[in-house]
Amino acid sequence: MKKSTLFILPVIFLFIPNQLLAQNEVERERLSLQGLQEFGFTANIEGSRDVADSEELTPSVIRQQSVNRLIESGIRYVSDEEVRSSADIPFLYMHINTMQLENGLVPFSIQLRLYQPVKLSLNRDLQTSASTWENGMVGIVSYDRLATINRAADDLLQDFIDDYKRANPGLR
Repeated sequence: MKKSTLFILPVIFLFIPNQLLAQNEVERERLSLQGLQEFGFTANIEGSRDVADSEELTPSVIRQQSVNRLIESGIRYVSDEEVRSSADIPFLYMHINTMQLENGLVPFSIQLRLYQPVKLSLNRDLQTSASTWENGMVGIVSYDRLATINRAADDLLQDFIDDYKRANPGLR
């Protein structure tokens, strides 16, 4: 009994710092949302021709449902023209990657990132954009259930909205 206790304690102490660091990164991502009041949004989908040509899964459908969700949540949406005209406007970028297998299954991944302007202090304050918040997921669906990917994308956007509202409680 004593030997197993001696083995378990070092193992616990090895993993606790890793969990704390990971939690710290999540908190830093949430903090990066403080004070932001408007966002642009863009989405793209990569995949096989069959998946890309489907009516259920298109960038315009996903983009519109995401923009609607942002507006319904009280977050100011910035038009594409405004985002393109200024490097100072943060924007959400959703990337969906799909692949169709011979057995009719469609593995997919979705990444949602918030890009905002940053200055690189170690590079003479060079201004650029960087991802300061992100979330993603992977899954697999059958070809006749491609709309599930839309719902998964919507769930990721809701995660962003929830984190945004936690970071900006006065903006609800």
